Amino acid sequence: MSSPQQQFFFLGATGYIGSQFLESAKRDAALYAKLTEFTLVALVRDPESAKAKQLQEVWPGVVLVKGTLDDLSIIEEQTRNSALTFNAASSDHEPSVKAIVAGLQKRSADHPNGPKPLYIHASGLAILSDNSRGEKVPAERIVQHSDSTFSPENFPPTNPHQGPDRIIHAAGAQTENPIRVISVYPGSVYGLGDGISPDATLFRVFGSLYIQTGVAGTWGPGYNALSVIHIKDVGVAFVKIFKLALEGKAKDDYFIADDKAEPLVMKRFTEVTAKILHAHDLLKDPEVKPFLEAVTNNFGDFGWGVFGGNWQAVPDRLKAEGWEPKETAKLPFWDSLPSEAEKFAATYKASRTE
Repeated sequence: MSSPQQQFFFLGATGYIGSQFLESAKRDAALYAKLTEFTLVALVRDPESAKAKQLQEVWPGVVLVKGTLDDLSIIEEQTRNSALTFNAASSDHEPSVKAIVAGLQKRSADHPNGPKPLYIHASGLAILSDNSRGEKVPAERIVQHSDSTFSPENFPPTNPHQGPDRIIHAAGAQTENPIRVISVYPGSVYGLGDGISPDATLFRVFGSLYIQTGVAGTWGPGYNALSVIHIKDVGVAFVKIFKLALEGKAKDDYFIADDKAEPLVMKRFTEVTAKILHAHDLLKDPEVKPFLEAVTNNFGDFGWGVFGGNWQAVPDRLKAEGWEPKETAKLPFWDSLPSEAEKFAATYKASRTE
């Protein structure tokens, strides 16, 4: 195994974004050559699972560590041993983020004369939600935020992702046992990827919720609009960010991975998805209506921020580095939506008969 200075600890390597990053990294010769200097250590729930075995095929030599985000001592130990840590597993699991930071700070103390350990964190654009509660806001009043001026502290502390992000960047600002921190904020990610988990989380969350509640529901009237970005563009964005970070060109930074494409309006999204679920006999009533408090209360402020607010932004920093969301332009969200909803419905039905 490589020395501790050359370990890369990866949380979420078999997930939607994480596995797409690995596929995108393999296509970039310069980054792939750099990453293969590291021993990739991946946290996986079950090393004997089909996805874990696929990961071993995708990235030969990967070391599988059994654990979940709740195995804090394992996470802290592995980050302490790692020069590079990438968290694509969850942007809202505060205990695991605290364990990551603790491990990196211990590593920094262990190697006071070495380079600062690097942490790249996949967060989400819902952090800048305007909390409109699903009400219609005129397009000219919806702010297009830029990562050239972005800071989590500009938004309410109750917004999604705020807790972990503030923990991370407070640690990055410390002069004692310093670490490098980069947070990345994709918009609402859609599309079929070519990683181990190719299906969008969007449909697993909302499709399942509509089926389980029997309601094609929105948070409030559902007129809020979310930025969208294709999963393959997200993979390439992370490739660009990793290259900048490993070359020392990105210090303690924020990057938005997004596009000015036509946004996802929750009411319209729900209408299209509900009709398809109804056609598959998975939803009795396809009429779209606001969820009752019995549903929305289960998600609290987080739900209203993510599912009931407007959040849109512009990736000025990534575009200045030459990144272009080509897949988003090639297959816009609304063109991709029907086939993705159909695939979710068919998969869901098949899972019930197995």
